[in-house]
Amino acid sequence: MAIRTQPVKSVFARMPRLVRELSAQLGKDVRLVITGEATEIDKTVVEQLADPLTHLLRNALDHGIETPDAREAAGKPRQGTVHLGAEQRSGRIVIELSDDGRGIDRARVLARARERGLVAADAALSEAEIDELIFLPSFSTAATVSAVSGRGVGMDVVRRNIQALGGRITLESRFGQGSRFVLSLPLTLAVLDGLVVAVGSEAYIVPISAIVESLRPHVEDIHAVPGRGNVLALRGAYIPLLPLHARFGVPGAVTDPSCGIVVIVETDHAGRLGLMVDELVGQQQVVVKSIEANYGQIGGVGGATILGDGRVALILDIPGLGAGVPPTTTRTIQPQPALQ
Repeated sequence: MAIRTQPVKSVFARMPRLVRELSAQLGKDVRLVITGEATEIDKTVVEQLADPLTHLLRNALDHGIETPDAREAAGKPRQGTVHLGAEQRSGRIVIELSDDGRGIDRARVLARARERGLVAADAALSEAEIDELIFLPSFSTAATVSAVSGRGVGMDVVRRNIQALGGRITLESRFGQGSRFVLSLPLTLAVLDGLVVAVGSEAYIVPISAIVESLRPHVEDIHAVPGRGNVLALRGAYIPLLPLHARFGVPGAVTDPSCGIVVIVETDHAGRLGLMVDELVGQQQVVVKSIEANYGQIGGVGGATILGDGRVALILDIPGLGAGVPPTTTRTIQPQPALQ
């Protein structure tokens, strides 16, 4: 395993020189902050990270960070900051690249997309939908072609390369304050501390790092909410319940939450989420195998492992499971009658 994995430092170490050269070329003052360079990942993934990270860094310096005079006029320090970090989270490696530049001018992006006929003139798009436009093939807001921008290689190539590794890329941006790209990639081969849970005749692995607590809920604490399914009332908060048997189509599982176990996990965007399982089998260290390389990408699954009895157990991707679930709320919800 030590041979298969290596730190991302081998890729991150190339970035300071790139920042120095581009800063001098663009006439900008940029400081690069690197964290988590000792985070280890499978070497096959490391080798494929260089091109996407290089493009994202070029994009941050050219489109994101302003010139020193423009930053001073906007009340910012003359020196811009780009942060590149890596960490292991819930059985995956998460790489973040953020800057404190101008952020995405969504009005300009939308206008450019309409000029090229990518969006209908009367279409009303949300901020998230406008952000997705930058991932369209060869989309660019650069007015002129240079050695840095407008080269015909856009963010669609970055997304395609990340997806080829079984990962995903998300974008957060605030105009005038900066942008943040988050790359979530699978650990092709690593040891993971996980909780083995049973759902019907199947076994699943929940990363220990994502678990907050587990409990057997009372009937009166489970409520049906129109449009949201069942929620669990727990210490003043309403936590969405996700039945794993329904999510993965497992027959013969416990369908009544009060007769099974709810594992409360923490997700990146949806807050806390309750996973409905039949029972807890026990804690175990497992070797993560890539399911993308051997089968294909599956939503909510971050990998697989082989248990001691020879069975294959899927490792749950907690951020992926929580992506389509409404967030935890402490607001008053009008519940339907409790489950009988």
